[in-house]
Amino acid sequence: MDYVIGCDVGSQGTKVVLLSSTGVLAGEAYAGYDIDYPQPLWAEQPVARWIDAIATAVRQVLRETGVSADRVRGLGLGTQVDGVVPIDASGQALRSGIIWMDRRAGEQCAAVRATMSDAQVFELTGLNLDPTHVAPKIRWLADQQPELYERTARFLLPGSYLAHHLTGEAAVDYSNASSTLLLDVRTKDWSPEMCRVFGIDLDRLAPVGSATAPLGRLRPVAAEALGLRPDTVVVIGCGDEHAACLGAGVVMPGLVGDIAGTAEPVCAASPTPAFDPTRLIETHCHGDPDLWLLENPGFVSGGNLRWFRDHFAAGAAQPGKSAYQVLDAEAAGVPAGSEGLVFLPCLMGAMAPTWNEHARGTYAGFTLAHGRGHFARALLEGSAFAVRDITDQMRAVGLDLQEMRVVGGGARSPLWNQIKADVTGLPVAVPEITETTALGAALLASVGIGTHASLAEASEHVVRIRERYEPNPAAQAAYGGAYAYYRDAYFTLLPLFERAAGRA
Repeated sequence: MDYVIGCDVGSQGTKVVLLSSTGVLAGEAYAGYDIDYPQPLWAEQPVARWIDAIATAVRQVLRETGVSADRVRGLGLGTQVDGVVPIDASGQALRSGIIWMDRRAGEQCAAVRATMSDAQVFELTGLNLDPTHVAPKIRWLADQQPELYERTARFLLPGSYLAHHLTGEAAVDYSNASSTLLLDVRTKDWSPEMCRVFGIDLDRLAPVGSATAPLGRLRPVAAEALGLRPDTVVVIGCGDEHAACLGAGVVMPGLVGDIAGTAEPVCAASPTPAFDPTRLIETHCHGDPDLWLLENPGFVSGGNLRWFRDHFAAGAAQPGKSAYQVLDAEAAGVPAGSEGLVFLPCLMGAMAPTWNEHARGTYAGFTLAHGRGHFARALLEGSAFAVRDITDQMRAVGLDLQEMRVVGGGARSPLWNQIKADVTGLPVAVPEITETTALGAALLASVGIGTHASLAEASEHVVRIRERYEPNPAAQAAYGGAYAYYRDAYFTLLPLFERAAGRA
């Protein structure tokens, strides 16, 4: 029996799955790592962390399953988007990768805005002119580190950097490229106009292609590090939320993918590019080259929960229960709406209810009667309110939403899943395999080596639903007022956010 490997290279770690040609998940492994925050709103990772984590996790899954390397025919990558890694002519990274949550390039966005309106940028790229995207980060490097910029042969995204490291070949797929602010989302090719506006040399960008296209075979040194054969095929790969949608079966109208990881992208597939006039939802290319993905690329969500655990529940774990499970149990004892306590999930700026790099995380409405369980539940509810901001706007642009599929680490929380169903009014389905980014990456590899003819066929062959959560009418009623309070708090605090940003 043949196998493929899927790698989810995320913000806090890399998850690897081993998938058989019959669609059975044979094994999985995980290797974690840290994010560096050199300054407020900056976020970086040395590329060695990603490289080492892939090697560690691949070797572990092979060791634990007993599958020999000669039975692994392909490898796919689903990687964090919106990051940039400059490499020299020899392929060496010139600095740590600037990752998706980094917002240092606000001035670079403002400079572009002086010559090209937000509406014009959105019409061409489907994206908001925002420092989370790649082009402003490249421009920041040109402005602040000009010697490094001149030494750069190519600016690669995390996924294209890793694929290049593994194969020696450079390419980027449509989905990753569509998050750069440099792609014409209709033609699916680099935009000379956007490159000109940002002052970026087009020839320093990698060629664009399909995520399922074979990029090359493993370089001998990479094969040795991973414990695989050099003839293992590596496909170009796609973005992590795009791979997660593939692994969740979000390849047809009516389904919403909610990827509850460090960030929480919310996505829906479309056969044609559609555009949200409010620009809360961007228009990206899907991991499936025949589709587009209407999505909010993701506010920090699971990252907020991890922050809360680390600082306020570090010793909460109990025998047989993780700290997260203890917090869930405490939160479950609090009524819907957290008795007036509301949380704004803006610890690294906001992506909902509006895009706002100056927004700050906020707890509002707490009293001496509120305990840790209230704060934990309010955090879960705040993320669910942000999801509702997005799904409500998807409906407003004409999408007929029928079901939300929640995946990622957050899908392991039954309480959080129920809260999302109650807040959005959508039934929530959780697939049997919740780490769908790694699964989606494996599906890319299975199509790339010819096991399946298309991603839709591969997804139908593998994806199964494990459990469902229906909206609770009583909780829905309670959340109506709580959601309004959340939005009022956000918009009331906008002037204070501006003042806070000025003091950072």
